[in-house]
Amino acid sequence: MSEQAPDPTTPNAADTARRSRRIKVIAAILMALGALAFWSASRVTWATVFAGDGMSPDRYMQVKGADWSPWLTPLALVLLAAILAAFSLRGWGLRIVAVLVAAGGLLAAFPALSLLTSSSDSLYAARAIDLSDRYIVRLTTTHGWVSAIVFAGTVCCVAAGVLLLRSASGAGMSSKYRTPAARRDELEREIFAEHERRKAAGDAGTEPAGGLTGRDGTNAAADGEDAARTEPPHVNERMMWDALDTGIDPTEQR
Repeated sequence: MSEQAPDPTTPNAADTARRSRRIKVIAAILMALGALAFWSASRVTWATVFAGDGMSPDRYMQVKGADWSPWLTPLALVLLAAILAAFSLRGWGLRIVAVLVAAGGLLAAFPALSLLTSSSDSLYAARAIDLSDRYIVRLTTTHGWVSAIVFAGTVCCVAAGVLLLRSASGAGMSSKYRTPAARRDELEREIFAEHERRKAAGDAGTEPAGGLTGRDGTNAAADGEDAARTEPPHVNERMMWDALDTGIDPTEQR
C-alpha cells in the first residue's frame, strides 16, 4: 500500500479551527457593536411631548428610548452574554445562539420602524411615559435619526448571526464525524508513517557504526530497538483500533 499525499485543497483540522475562531472573533465584535448601539439608543430621546392639564403651564416631556422600546437594554445584555456563549458552544448550540442573535436584532428594529411610520405617535408616546389622563397632548415631535442607531445594531446582529452559523457549519465539517473515505485516508497515512519510523529506527540500530562489532554492535542494535519503542503505547493502540474500525489491517506490511 503506497503513501497517499494529503489533498492540498482540503483544510486540516488546525486551519479549520483557526478560521472558525477568527469568524467567532469578528462575530463577537459585531455583537458588541450591536449591544452598544441598542444601549445608546435606549439612553437618547426618541420623542418630545408637549402637553398640559389646563391648571398649569404646558410643558415638554421627553420620551427616552427605554420608554419607547423597553427591551433595548435587556437585548444589549443578552448580546453580551451571547458573546461568551459563542466561544463556549459549537454545533447545534452555536446555531441556536446565532438564530437568537439575528432574531433579537430584527425584533429591535420594529419599534424604530414604528417611530418613522406610525400615525399614532402622540398616543403611543403618552403611554410610553405613563402620562396622566388629565394631560392633553398638544404636540408630539419624534426624532427619526434615532432609528438609524437601532438599524445599525440590527445589521450588526444579523451579520453576527450569519457568521456564527458559518462557524458552526465549518466546525461540524472538521469534527470527528468525517466521511469514511476521508477517515480511512488519514489512518492509512498515519499507519504508513508509523511503519516508516519504526523501520528507520530499526535500520539505524542494526547498522554498524564505524565498523564496530561484537559488544558495541550488540549495544547499537539494542539502542535501535529501544528507539523503535519510543512511541507511546496508547497512541499505537488507538491507531490500531481506528484502523480496524475502518477496515484496514494494521499488521499488513507496507
